[in-house]
Amino acid sequence: MKKFLTVLLSLLMVFSLVGCSGNKTPEEKDPTAETVKIGVLVSDTTSAEALAFRSYYENYIQKVYNVEFMYSDELSDAAAEQSAIDNFIANNCKAIISFASSDRPAQIEKCETEGVYYAVATGVLTDEQYEQFKSYEHYVGAIGPDLATEYQAGHDMAKYFLDNGYTKFGMFTGASVYFTEMHIYRAAGMLAAMCDAGGGNYKGQTGMGIVGQIFQDGGNIDTGAIGTVELNGVVSGYDFDDAWFGKLAAVANDENVEALLAVGSGQVTFAGFKPEGKVLGDIDCYTADSVGLMEAGTLNYLAGKFSASIGPIFAATLSAVYGQPIRDNGNALALSQGYWVATTAEDAKKYFEVDSSTENPAYTKEKLDTLIGASYEDFAKFVSAYSFEEIQK
Repeated sequence: MKKFLTVLLSLLMVFSLVGCSGNKTPEEKDPTAETVKIGVLVSDTTSAEALAFRSYYENYIQKVYNVEFMYSDELSDAAAEQSAIDNFIANNCKAIISFASSDRPAQIEKCETEGVYYAVATGVLTDEQYEQFKSYEHYVGAIGPDLATEYQAGHDMAKYFLDNGYTKFGMFTGASVYFTEMHIYRAAGMLAAMCDAGGGNYKGQTGMGIVGQIFQDGGNIDTGAIGTVELNGVVSGYDFDDAWFGKLAAVANDENVEALLAVGSGQVTFAGFKPEGKVLGDIDCYTADSVGLMEAGTLNYLAGKFSASIGPIFAATLSAVYGQPIRDNGNALALSQGYWVATTAEDAKKYFEVDSSTENPAYTKEKLDTLIGASYEDFAKFVSAYSFEEIQK
């Protein structure tokens, strides 16, 4: 009998250990676990995209997971980013998710030194940066449009209007002057499309060569003729003073501007000043305002991230905090997602109805739970199925 009980107890221990393995959510592992605090670095606090992302994290994720998000103020330079990270660490944040990119390498180095997990919220590192940091223990990775996708999004939007006969443009380049890569690559794509259509070049550059030119010029973009296409007005930055608003109004109302292109925030910059008869394209996200603007004919093209697109990077970050990092042969994640594009109010409304729900968003807790502790292969497969049609399956 003693031998039988010994064997039985051994089997029970084995089954218990097996039951504790697998893709467990934090709640299943330890329902009484201390709330995980996650810092969020932001370079833009006012755009529709920034507000939609924050709503998904605070009004959905924070309610269904045992986490608390702590947001930084708007950050415009590397020093402010470092100060915000110090503040997060002082407040016991176990991880940081970054929407700010003045100096990503410095952010990653800081978090690695401090033993705090770090993830890029949307977008990816450059190839050179990824090679440098991919093996860092606390670098979770990045999920979002890679820089080639950002470039293509800008190119496709400008090409849409060029194909429809527009040749005189104004641009809002957002955080390009803060060296935000995604805005620089989007703007470069727009300029490249103008070069293609106009048979010219931008300061001697075409295609991806324009990216380097913009960086060389401090994130600034010059007006002028690009072959037969004209770039007649450019506004950059987020100053929010009278002079800045005056520049937006001047470009929007310039009689030599037919089409307005924005790398982001077009719905709250040019849209407020654009007169009838001009068209507007934006790379942003789907909101009630963007749907209303498309229905009113104020916004004519929208390449938008869906707000829940930042769900998988949250899941990967939380998985790392709970000791189940998701790695690609030992390396950090580097996965790309693209945009949902609407050129009609009907499409915008359809996308928004799926994206805006805080009860049943595109990526629900049920879906994200499958990513906690998932294999890299399963995680990558999930992320790659990002189109509206695939998410609806």
